[in-house]
Amino acid sequence: MSKSFVKELAELEQASIITPDTAERIRAYYAQKPENAANRLVIVFGILGALLTGLGFILIIAHNWDVLGKAPKLALALLPLLVGQAACAFTLFKKADNTAWREGSATFLFLAIGAAIAIVSQVYQIDGALSEFLLVWMLLAFPIQYILRSSVASMLLLGGITWYACNVAYFDRPADVAWWYFALLAVSCPYYYRLYRDRSESNFFAFHAWLLPLSLIFTLGMFNHLFLTSADEELTALLYVNLMSLLVLIGHFEKIRQRRLIANGFLICGSLGTIGMLLFLTFDNFWNSVSRMNMGDALNLRAAAPYWISVILTAGLLVYMLYRNRETALNAKVFAFAVVLLLFLVGFTQPQVSRILANVTVFVFGVFTIRDGARQNKLGILNYGLFILALLILCRFFDTEMSFVARGLLFIAVGAGFFVANLRVLRNRRNA
Repeated sequence: MSKSFVKELAELEQASIITPDTAERIRAYYAQKPENAANRLVIVFGILGALLTGLGFILIIAHNWDVLGKAPKLALALLPLLVGQAACAFTLFKKADNTAWREGSATFLFLAIGAAIAIVSQVYQIDGALSEFLLVWMLLAFPIQYILRSSVASMLLLGGITWYACNVAYFDRPADVAWWYFALLAVSCPYYYRLYRDRSESNFFAFHAWLLPLSLIFTLGMFNHLFLTSADEELTALLYVNLMSLLVLIGHFEKIRQRRLIANGFLICGSLGTIGMLLFLTFDNFWNSVSRMNMGDALNLRAAAPYWISVILTAGLLVYMLYRNRETALNAKVFAFAVVLLLFLVGFTQPQVSRILANVTVFVFGVFTIRDGARQNKLGILNYGLFILALLILCRFFDTEMSFVARGLLFIAVGAGFFVANLRVLRNRRNA
């Protein structure tokens, strides 16, 4: 909405021509109204232009670097930064309602900050690890997403802190927990919430719905070496399953659930991750390792703090969702965290029982997914459920003593299930 329209709407409300409730509904409508194709193209080209311009500056500087003195190098470091700040200032004062200007200037400034830090560090021979460079860059660029209301800056920040966390937790020696990752993620949450509240229909929100869960999945393993001994690393599976259940729950939030499935990255990442972790739990080696663990140490609240915290958070959100959405059918995979916790408690003393129950759990989730696909008349969901069963059979193909004939018959049965289920759904669509 333009400033003039907002002002006129406020005047109509003050003059009691429209009620405050009507005015609020008008604001919400225009805030969520999808932009037309022309505006989307302008935004895309604006962002691409900023990216290409920023990369072009970097390439020109890199090509002529050896022939430049210290002063020209510093000037080249500061010039893009000043241009970016000037563009952002112009946007704030003259083009505040123009999405293309906001996103383009924010993107250019974000890249200029990184280039300036790198050049100054090289000129003055400032030593440091890649993780330190990324952290300084992200700290300086963090306010851009709020000042310019830029979703591209928010996504670049999310990618940057994920890169930083992976360097600290996996590539640096000695490895450590990237606490700054969680700090920057936490202070970015208000922006994510505002995007969910005001622009849940936008493509920017859909991109965040994919990037955020992927970032958490990539970085979650950093806790493995901090809280547990190497003999207890199997408990990492519990933490990951808790995260997957949490993602599936978030994917059931009203404004996210109403979008197309492909835009619901929370649900897709959580569902695929849950099945992947459960299939991993169906093998003997995993549960044999669990049975050799010290149950007292594993259940110790201090030693396994992140795992118990994640269980409490997931359980709390599940109770909240069940209370707020009593009429909404939740995906069965939201209960995976509770099932896996039970499997671990049993697996300390009865590993074979837990292995069998893990296989049964995957089979049940596959059947429920097939049922959901049939009820919703969606081939994608139905075939996903059949694919889960096929993966389960494939896993058992390599570690069971069944004859090749029995294994072949199982694959034939699954293939026939694919054919019959798809035929039935297509027939229902024609009859509808």
